[in-house]
Amino acid sequence: MSWRLLIEDNLDVYANLSLDEAIAKTDLGEKKTLNTVRFWQSRRAVVIGRFQCIHKEADLNYCQENDISIARRFTGGGAVYHDVGNLNFSLRLHQSHNYVPRGLKELYQVFIGIVTKSLNSLDIPAKFDPIGSCIRINDKKISGTAGWIKQGISFIHGTLLVDADLDMLQRCLSPPESQQVYLRDRTRIRCMESKRDTVTNIMNEVENGLTQDEIRAAIIENLEALVGVEIEKGHLTAEEKNTAQALYDSQYTKPAWNLGTPAEFTQ
Repeated sequence: MSWRLLIEDNLDVYANLSLDEAIAKTDLGEKKTLNTVRFWQSRRAVVIGRFQCIHKEADLNYCQENDISIARRFTGGGAVYHDVGNLNFSLRLHQSHNYVPRGLKELYQVFIGIVTKSLNSLDIPAKFDPIGSCIRINDKKISGTAGWIKQGISFIHGTLLVDADLDMLQRCLSPPESQQVYLRDRTRIRCMESKRDTVTNIMNEVENGLTQDEIRAAIIENLEALVGVEIEKGHLTAEEKNTAQALYDSQYTKPAWNLGTPAEFTQ
């Protein structure tokens, strides 16, 4: 088996991000050439990139008052909003396969291109945007993506806005001019800020309703066409589970990782 399918039903954003990093970084031994596609969802959350500063991306008080989690992923890129109206996907790709590009830009072109093609097969008028490495419908963004390449592994994950609460998205991702400033760690204030964009839901742009299951099935079918093998439902290894749990306990549930270090001043 060169490909496995993982479908996660845990809605804890911290557990999901821990699992993504574990899948990307765990050496699978004899099965290290195994590729993985994973689909997952999370309860309401703001997820920021590795190199971002939370005070420039989200309204912290609003998130706290409305029980909206704040999480930082291990990959770069901009801030996104998650709720159960999002279909999230992750791809762990071993570079020994000739269809896995070595560069991040090319990786997006191939695999975010496959997601786009899958949407088109469902009569969704989606287009891949190579400049933003995202997917658009009528110039409105419906996806956010981020990636990581190291030690022969290419990893990308992304969101698809299927039927998300766009009003909540807008409210969460509108930081007030004055709120507590956070350093990314004790020394770094430099922030990679998100590029603001107009977003939409897939369901807002098509006449016939589609389910997340239908979108997921189309992505699997088009991936199989690209790689030439059947993608079989699989399971996490014990090492992946242990790595994910360690990351969850030591990093992803910690304010020092998700928020950073509070500065002694406000802007």
